[in-house]
Amino acid sequence: MNDMEFIYYLIIFGAILTYIVWGFVISFESLLALNGTQSAIEWIKRHHKPETFKILLIIFLPMLHLGYLFFELIPYLTGINEEPKSFDLDRIYKNIFFDR
Repeated sequence: MNDMEFIYYLIIFGAILTYIVWGFVISFESLLALNGTQSAIEWIKRHHKPETFKILLIIFLPMLHLGYLFFELIPYLTGINEEPKSFDLDRIYKNIFFDR
């Protein structure tokens, strides 16, 4: 393996790991906002502009679905939660940036 190949793999693996970590953070805070957690909503408002957060929701949509599977559907199927919240990006966005 020469130096250029090492740098190539370093960039690729770094990009993949960055996407996974940021995707987990965005999906976790978005699912908290979907459930109406006031502290998560305030944190998102403090750290993101509405346009930026909308773009982040679209970019990390696969991670949002994965988080929804682990935090809403699996607990529902195992009997921990009574009813799962429906997954809706508009509802997440409106819970955060618009008055209810």
